[in-house]
Amino acid sequence: MLILYGGKRSPFVRRVAIWMALQGTPHTREVADIFGADFERFSARNPLVRVPVVTTPHGDLIETAAIIDYLETSADADQRLLPAAGAERIACLQIIALANAIAEKGVAYVYETERRPPDLVWGDWVQRLATQLRQGLAALEAQTPEAGWFGGANPNGADAAVVATIDFLGTVPDFADPTARPHLDALARRSLAVQAFAASHPSAI
Repeated sequence: MLILYGGKRSPFVRRVAIWMALQGTPHTREVADIFGADFERFSARNPLVRVPVVTTPHGDLIETAAIIDYLETSADADQRLLPAAGAERIACLQIIALANAIAEKGVAYVYETERRPPDLVWGDWVQRLATQLRQGLAALEAQTPEAGWFGGANPNGADAAVVATIDFLGTVPDFADPTARPHLDALARRSLAVQAFAASHPSAI
């Protein structure tokens, strides 16, 4: 059985958790506090001490994209969350890329505003990140379906990436207001009715 290591808040860990659950891939989850007591221990699994890490029968895998590739290539065709080829695959991967970039900027925003000592916060950088986040969210909002899923009748990899990102930003006070992104907020709320999403929600762990 696969083991997923990571923190409760990480959108990258959450994306992998959702992906495995949607695929029906058996796994367990281990919370790793890489900002605290687990830092030294976790370096044996990833020398950069980053999450997610997934332990497989072939060893530890690092970095979200590599983990997702392993999950997709290991799954049966009817379990895969990426379209096989063509325009649909490109569109799905572009939504995932946008959601991932927003998540990365969100994490950088959290590090700068929550973890850096207040007297060392770089105000211009915070404003730049906030602008990038607002613009990214606006672009993602414009592409989000009003009903259903990015994957159509069933959620696909784009839904996993987007929901993980939006729920993460819901924990960031400056970006927690859903009124500016009604379609994204509705998608996140719909996802809570699906066990694969609900079981890995930050509030459920």
